[in-house]
Amino acid sequence: MQIGIVAKKVGLSVDAIRFYERNALLPRPPRTLGGFRQYAESDVETLAFIRRVQGLGFKLSEIRALLRLRGNRLQPCAPVRRRLEEKLSDVQRKLIDLHKLEHDLRLALRSCNRELRKRPAHCPILREGNPQKQEGAK
Repeated sequence: MQIGIVAKKVGLSVDAIRFYERNALLPRPPRTLGGFRQYAESDVETLAFIRRVQGLGFKLSEIRALLRLRGNRLQPCAPVRRRLEEKLSDVQRKLIDLHKLEHDLRLALRSCNRELRKRPAHCPILREGNPQKQEGAK
C-alpha cells in the first residue's frame, strides 16, 4: 500500500506518517523501484495504535515504550495498566490546576467588572502586584 492509501485508512496525514517514521515509531518501509514507500497491513495496525494511544494523551516517548511492549510476544498488561494509571493521575492533576485557573480568572473578571462601574476605570489586572491581594485588602 502506498502512503496516501494508508493515510486515508488510518485517518492521518501523509506528513504525520512520515513524522512517525522519522521518530522511529514506525519502521521505515521498503520502497518500490519507483521510490514509493510500500506499507504492509501491520503498518496500518501500528499507525492505528499510535493514533489511539496518542488520543489518550501519551507522548511520543511513552508511545515508543508501549510499542516495545506491544511487540513483546507475552504482551504483559501490568506495565500498560501502570502507565494508564500514571496518565490518569496526570490528567487529574491538570484538572485541579485548571479549576484553580478558572477560579482565578473568575476573580480577575469580577474585579474588572467592579472597576468598570467606576469613573475613570483603572484596570486592576494592569496594576502592579497581585490583584487578588489588593482586592482582599479592601
